[in-house]
Formats: sequence, C-alpha cells, structure tokens
Amino acid sequence: MSKVYWKRVVPHNMNHAMQLCKQHAQEKKNMSVSRIADHLATTTDSLYKWLGNGRMPANHVIAYEQACGINFVTQYLAHSQGLLLIDVPTGRKAQNKDLTDLQVFMTEVGALLIKCHDNRSTPQEAMDAIKVLMQDLAWHQKNVGVMKEPQAELSLGGEHA
Repeated sequence: MSKVYWKRVVPHNMNHAMQLCKQHAQEKKNMSVSRIADHLATTTDSLYKWLGNGRMPANHVIAYEQACGINFVTQYLAHSQGLLLIDVPTGRKAQNKDLTDLQVFMTEVGALLIKCHDNRSTPQEAMDAIKVLMQDLAWHQKNVGVMKEPQAELSLGGEHA
C-alpha cells in the first residue's frame, strides 16, 4: 500500500469525503471509529450508519472533521458549488521547500494535462490536480498579500484600546 499524500487528495462525493476523513484519522491520528464517535458525543452505530449512507447531521460535520484532523467534507461541499477552499493565509514567509514543492507540483499537473489530452489518464485525475493546484496558488497569492499588510495582534480579552 502506497503512502497517501493527504494534501493532494480530492473527495468526489459526500460518502467519499466522510470515508477519507475516517481514513485520515486512523492513519495519522491512530483513532478508531469508536474514538471518533466519542468526540462527536454519539454512538459507534450512528457513526457507522452515517459513514455507510454518506449522510451526517450538519451540526456534527465540524466536530467530525476536527476529530479526524482534516476537512474533506467541507472541501467536497465547496467543490460541489464550484468554489475553492483555502486555508487562512498567515503571512509567513514561504520556505524554499514550500516553493520547490509547488514548482514540482505545477510541473506534475502540466504533465497530467498532457497525458489526459493523449488519453493516458482520466479527466477526473486532471481536474482533481488542477483544483489542488488552484487552491495552492490561491493560498500563496493571499499569503503574499497578507505579508504586505501587517496583521493586528489578537487580544484574548480584558485589554481595551
């Protein structure tokens, strides 16, 4: 079994998104379905039912993604509406490795597009890679914008200007 590069995975439907979250929790956080259910304050039977039919009450989605450590359900919902989902940019300076990884991925996406047009890969593979690349580029675009504007310090209460 090959290692999953979780940042490059794209969910294709709600059931797939929920299953990916569960797999991520099991692989990266060593969590069982029982432990995930505990975080949701629900039963294992209920969670298995939701995972089986791809339906989860909306008020459990955020807790489910937080327990699993990844937001595939939210990603799927955004993508299904034609939207991209990017993390909030921090304004931190990109490391050389970050930029090298981005450059390599852009080249891989270009190669995947060529393969798709030559019928050597599926259109779905190309579309998934393009979505991820667009999200990565959008994050970098916003992050560079944030670097130009100093961010106000967040106050934890009690202090007034």
